[in-house]
Amino acid sequence: MGESVRRKTLWLAAIVVLVLAGGGWLLTLGHEPEAAVAPPAAPACGPVTTADSTGRPLDERLLTPVRAAHDAACHRDYAALARLMDRPFGTRSPDAALAELRENDGAPLTILAQTLEVPALADQGGLTYCHPHGAIAVFARGTPDHQGKLTDFTLTGDNPMEEACYEANPR
Repeated sequence: MGESVRRKTLWLAAIVVLVLAGGGWLLTLGHEPEAAVAPPAAPACGPVTTADSTGRPLDERLLTPVRAAHDAACHRDYAALARLMDRPFGTRSPDAALAELRENDGAPLTILAQTLEVPALADQGGLTYCHPHGAIAVFARGTPDHQGKLTDFTLTGDNPMEEACYEANPR
């Protein structure tokens, strides 16, 4: 009797293993392994505003790096964003700034994109974008030899341009 119980137990175990293996195979049937995990959703992005805070149209040469940074932020393209960042980047290195942008599952990139959708403060130095909740993005105007780039982005008002943002948009 002990032999038949052991034989039934082995058969039962074999059937369970086959069912589990077959079920796993059926679940992946027709799916590539890479497609099994959905990529994180890209933030819903609006358009970059093409006029400054006074309503004057912005020069296309100034808008080119802004649009490129906005597109990189919207598509969570850190490599493209790194190429658009000036060196040094504000008070930190571009690598430190990119590490901050990677935090919180990319939420800072959504804020960067939203910041670039508000009208900019335009002056001789370039463009400053002031998000209503305190984030600030700054683009240098550049020179004939050096394309203007994203020179700083902060999530809070801890930025040299904070006073200009506050004066333009008192909170």
